[in-house]
Amino acid sequence: LDVGRPWELLEANELALAELDEGTEVAGTVEEDVHLHGPVVVEDGARVRSGAYIEGPALIREGADVGPNAYVRGATVVGPDAHVGHSVEVKNSVLMADASVGHLSYVGDSVLGRAVNFGAGTNVANLRHDGENVQQTVKGERVDTGRRKLGAIVGDEAKTGINTALNAGVVLGAGETTAPGESLTRDRLSK
Repeated sequence: LDVGRPWELLEANELALAELDEGTEVAGTVEEDVHLHGPVVVEDGARVRSGAYIEGPALIREGADVGPNAYVRGATVVGPDAHVGHSVEVKNSVLMADASVGHLSYVGDSVLGRAVNFGAGTNVANLRHDGENVQQTVKGERVDTGRRKLGAIVGDEAKTGINTALNAGVVLGAGETTAPGESLTRDRLSK
């Protein structure tokens, strides 16, 4: 499978996680009052805190920390040492190593690079209001991704200020930042 474009990584992730055995495999720490449904893997050294609800297929990698009261669903990988905090929902996404979505945020159909940090209340739109496929700019041209749902593509070490809104399909480049309360409707890349 070609994964040269960001949305193709999501497709590859969906296919790979579809191969997980039905049921759960827990080698890490899962606290009381956690709900695991469908194929869910919690690797050794990972921690899922009380009140978390995980609907697989999902892979929680070594050193990752999920919750409390987080909701993780649909073809999601929480990478090594990544953090999904209090009242965060992550759907059909890939969080690379050391990515952090601390609290009160939504991340859907997105790819977060290494050491990304989302400020509290950061929300990702993953659906266009007109129902059309999400488009992205590739080598200066708008390209139809073929996906009705596609959130943000966020480069390594990017950071968002609190209450940031990221529009469907936007790219926040490596090391880029947003201001508190900012709505990002166009790609922001390093020059």
